[in-house]
Amino acid sequence: MQLLIMSDIHGHKQRFTDIVEHYDTADFIISLGDSELKHKLLQKYDIIAIKGNYPFDAGFTYEHVMNVEGRNLLLTHGHRYRVKSGYDKLYYRMLESESVLALHGHTHVPHIQKIADRYVLNPGSLSQGRGEHPDTYLLLEFQNDAVLATWKNALTHETLDTKRLDV
Repeated sequence: MQLLIMSDIHGHKQRFTDIVEHYDTADFIISLGDSELKHKLLQKYDIIAIKGNYPFDAGFTYEHVMNVEGRNLLLTHGHRYRVKSGYDKLYYRMLESESVLALHGHTHVPHIQKIADRYVLNPGSLSQGRGEHPDTYLLLEFQNDAVLATWKNALTHETLDTKRLDV
């Protein structure tokens, strides 16, 4: 099972469609907010869309818990959990929702952090990477005993980093 995860697209429709079409075999495509894309376009590609803090994400939910191969994933933009100040609030929400992975955006920085036996991941920004970080997205590959998390360069699809998550 493969998930394609993007966040903070900020209206870059062409880059979004190029990546979605490049991964046309992905089982699920997720936008973690601040897409600034039209609802109709997201529906065309059957995107699971989360509302961000940007005003153009009307009509979406602020979070969603989905089960993938027996593992709960918490999907959120992150601003309501103040992820720029740490992960305490998000971690407690993970416990409440029995999620082993939390996926968020908002900071525009690709990131992974293990907290106890759970993981928090950020795909980075599809169009406005911050600091030394290029524009990125994330692929999750679900295997029997682990999940492979691979960050990709949004322009070249080059692999930037891969981590094995034992969940």
